[in-house]
Amino acid sequence: MQGLIDHGIAGRLFLSSNREKHLDDIYKIYFGLGQTLTLTHTPEVFKVSLAGIRLGHYLLQSARPRTLNSSFLDIGTGSGVHALLMRKLGSYDITATDICKKSITQAKINEDINFEKSSVSFLVSDLFSDLPERQFQTIAFNPPGWRTPSQSLIKHLEMPTQNGQLPIRAMFYGDEVMSRFLEGLPRYLDPMGVAIVGLNSLVGIREVLDKYNQKHNNQPPLIYRLIERHTLPLIHYSTHWKALEKKT
Repeated sequence: MQGLIDHGIAGRLFLSSNREKHLDDIYKIYFGLGQTLTLTHTPEVFKVSLAGIRLGHYLLQSARPRTLNSSFLDIGTGSGVHALLMRKLGSYDITATDICKKSITQAKINEDINFEKSSVSFLVSDLFSDLPERQFQTIAFNPPGWRTPSQSLIKHLEMPTQNGQLPIRAMFYGDEVMSRFLEGLPRYLDPMGVAIVGLNSLVGIREVLDKYNQKHNNQPPLIYRLIERHTLPLIHYSTHWKALEKKT
């Protein structure tokens, strides 16, 4: 079990599974207030990070009847964790997207594990590109945690490796992705809605926001503020990425 217990972090408990031959393991996430999800893991899809747990914890703590009775969009859903958490809390109008088709497949499997029937609308989409024309009351986004890598690092990251590695865009180019997200957000966010974004300082948050403000002559269409700040350990999300630490 991995998750939040009071102000601490629980350990992980891996459960054997024969549901699918391609599934490596099943693990559980605890978000507090008795809310737990059971998720499957494959190497091509992110296992929920501590930052993802914290974002889920915030969604849980901030959930109100008005929030749960309105539309929710989860951008970059990955394993589907935040969309499924909102469903467990009682939300019923949920859309979740990811640029990676394998992530969407995995998210659907995770919904089947946690619920008897499917109801979340899972879509393959690069941010808002393939979404239907509509606006959402709440939009959640946990973008890539690292900024655009140098050309030398890109060469190392793109070296042929064994099957089952995470694509580099799953974790890098966070500054670029965040800039595109901010530009597309007003079109899909209800005028009275809220977007909740989990940002890693490695993205260069101030630089991204400064460029956004400058592009709009310091009168951006969005109002933003810091809600919470957390210090979390740096994690290498694959053995290939970890091996590059000594080279860079």
